[in-house]
Amino acid sequence: MKNMQTTSFQEWVKGIPYELAFWNNLYRWDKTFEGVINWSRRGQALLLEGMNVQEFLSNFEHPIVLDVGCGITYAKGDQRVTPNGLEPLDVRYLDPLAPFYNEIIRRHHRSMPAIQFGMMEHLSASIEPGTATLVIIQNALDHSSDPLRGILSALQVLRIGGCLYLQHHPNEAEAENYKGFHQFNICTDEQQHCCIWNKETNVIVDNVIAPFATIRTLTLDNGFVVSIITKTGEVPLRLASSAKDNIELGQMVESQLYSSMDLQFALAQKLRYWWYNTIHFFVQGMPSEWRQQLRRVIYKE
Repeated sequence: MKNMQTTSFQEWVKGIPYELAFWNNLYRWDKTFEGVINWSRRGQALLLEGMNVQEFLSNFEHPIVLDVGCGITYAKGDQRVTPNGLEPLDVRYLDPLAPFYNEIIRRHHRSMPAIQFGMMEHLSASIEPGTATLVIIQNALDHSSDPLRGILSALQVLRIGGCLYLQHHPNEAEAENYKGFHQFNICTDEQQHCCIWNKETNVIVDNVIAPFATIRTLTLDNGFVVSIITKTGEVPLRLASSAKDNIELGQMVESQLYSSMDLQFALAQKLRYWWYNTIHFFVQGMPSEWRQQLRRVIYKE
């Protein structure tokens, strides 16, 4: 694995304790857990802002929907609209932290669907190429170690005519000062191209995928950036291949196993988790109005 890839993955790994502490305490408290469920569309029709997803799905007999980098939100809905009413969709929830999230669900006795392991940069190692109808990546692409690779891998597992739906806060890494998982920014330029950038790189997605996909990018009224990418041809093997995905994913797991044997690294990760877990324990346990006041103080809103 290239040194740049290794470094990016290691930086991503350092953000895991914060993410786990956040979700652990969101699921710990009944009020915050109910807030997640009330916000999600679980048991309701799948809805995607900026896209008539139900019309799109009506073109396929047995659509397969992947919610990639899902966290534990179940946010977008899991039903399709038919002449006879709502019908369950084949929605598969994928996240690289799946084993940890499933443990959080079990620990707090929440009856929720299990999360399947899947790393968006190496999606074809978990999902057979050419089988998915719709891939949803919401507020997750910019948290990955290689967002462009994530797009290419998602296109690889899509069938021809399938869609990749992206929805993200603009320039989140800048807003979060490149902390934790926030290492990349997503935005649009003056031509409404989808751009991925940070302090080291700047990529116009439209130019990269033009030979095998079309893309439409828009900014919603709430400021979110949405890109709808339709697969029109096969992704070249030089850009994405299932064999390469399997090899590189194995190398990344190997590097993480090696790092975990280092006492200093393991101790630092454990301390990060307990520090963040303690903070979130008190913050998530606060009344919502107190949390809002605390946020205004921190961000000087």
